[in-house]
Amino acid sequence: MKKQIAYNVFFYLGIFVSIIGLKWAWEIQNLPAVGLFLVSGIFFIYLKIKLIRDLRQTIKNRTSQR
Repeated sequence: MKKQIAYNVFFYLGIFVSIIGLKWAWEIQNLPAVGLFLVSGIFFIYLKIKLIRDLRQTIKNRTSQR
């Protein structure tokens, strides 16, 4: 469970950095960087959704065992 919480924090930081980087790259008109930050942000969001689904399944399995 601690590992999943650490991943969650890491994914939030990744999303945050991607948003800040996306804003910065857009302001200086650096389109390759915009693409990179956009793709990395989408990747972190995908991983976060997958982590939440796994966490829900783990909690569901623990409650059904009792």
